[in-house]
Amino acid sequence: MPSSLSKIPPGVQYIFDSEVRVRRWIEREIMAILDGWSYSEIILPVFDYADLFALGMGKEQAEMTYRFTGRDGSLFALRPEMTSLVARTVATRFRGNARPIRLSYSGEVFRWDEPRGGRQYEFHQIGLEHIGSDRLEADTEVLVIATEVLRRLGLEGFTITLGHVDFFKGIAERLELDDDGIREMRELVDRKEAAGLDAFLAGHADASTRAALCKLITLAGKREILNDARSLVGNARSVAALDDLENVYRIAEEIGIDEHIDIDLGDVAALDYYTGLTFKIYATGLGTALGRGGRYDQLLAKFGNPEAAVGFSLCLDWLAQLLSTKLAGAIADRPDDVVRLADGRDIVAIFKEATRLREEGKRVEVGGKGD
Repeated sequence: MPSSLSKIPPGVQYIFDSEVRVRRWIEREIMAILDGWSYSEIILPVFDYADLFALGMGKEQAEMTYRFTGRDGSLFALRPEMTSLVARTVATRFRGNARPIRLSYSGEVFRWDEPRGGRQYEFHQIGLEHIGSDRLEADTEVLVIATEVLRRLGLEGFTITLGHVDFFKGIAERLELDDDGIREMRELVDRKEAAGLDAFLAGHADASTRAALCKLITLAGKREILNDARSLVGNARSVAALDDLENVYRIAEEIGIDEHIDIDLGDVAALDYYTGLTFKIYATGLGTALGRGGRYDQLLAKFGNPEAAVGFSLCLDWLAQLLSTKLAGAIADRPDDVVRLADGRDIVAIFKEATRLREEGKRVEVGGKGD
């Protein structure tokens, strides 16, 4: 065998034994919860036209897809996310269905990124999309479901951080930034580089405005930070975003999930399709977001059927990493649960007995040491 074939390509993974059992248990639990909230599962293609993902993610993010040319010359891409596929399906095939439409999914996605140690290029996403409602109830519903999922899995120390696209866009409008300027500013805000942001703003704002904006990217915490933000911005779009966040947080307090909710005004969504409320999910012991979501009210319009939508996805890989130790003992493969049927006897008799035991719901193993 050539030496290259004995190696696993960078960014992919083989999963076996107890790791598989942990992942399957998590997946079943999550999908059962989504079904309990009336989200119907949809199975999506593993690849589609590359232009489809560029519409949803934006051209810059779409460059991270794994692309290939089909036999007919069309340019395809392995799916880097699920939302664009769901949006196109609803806009083109579910036009006559009653709204809102609730869909869930579970499957692999593929994205390239700058090579780094341990960086994966293949992820398993589980998520939902709530399409056809621009009401606050829809935003609240996805947050409540995300909280139920994480609580049911027994995940300790998780936080859902809320942000709002229009808060950032309002500031960009106030500064009259072009597309390149918006992109540069978003990267600085996302990395929370206050010094870099101050230098960037030097040509766009006076010293007091720069100081206020640099303070804004550090604001994170509970509901009280919204008052601090209101004292620092005055444009209508940003203020309306703060109003939305306050309404969501007030509801979270009243239904008892606010202990898991934070607000981070410096958390800027990367995907172009987000339009309003956004959120990321973090957990103790993991240095990256294990889930994310938000409102994307303009995406379906790109497929000829404009309507509001909101959703979120969780990374099964990160959930399994966090929960593997806790779950391994509870769902381990126990040898005592297996009925072993010794070989060396009449093969028909062995498999008749094995079939009878399986009809009783027991686990069997043919060719073991026997009872």
